Amino acid sequence: MDASALRPGDWAGGVLQSQEMPPDEIRAILTTDDPELVHRYLELHRERLEERLADQRQTLAALEHVLAESAADRSPVTAPASSSARRR
Repeated sequence: MDASALRPGDWAGGVLQSQEMPPDEIRAILTTDDPELVHRYLELHRERLEERLADQRQTLAALEHVLAESAADRSPVTAPASSSARRR
């Protein structure tokens, strides 16, 4: 279903749920008539998402390091063939 076919609150609620915003904050956003309150909750959620992304990036970097070391331990490192050696 196209987002334009939904009421803004339905669409926003679904998006925020999929991003794991706490349900009480979603309710507050969808029921308030105060744009500043909406902004503050969304800013708080944005900060949480950025922190989660930073944590995931750090975990991925650690995983890459461990896997690269493991791969290096399994086989000898060989330099890729130079382009001149492949032409022969």
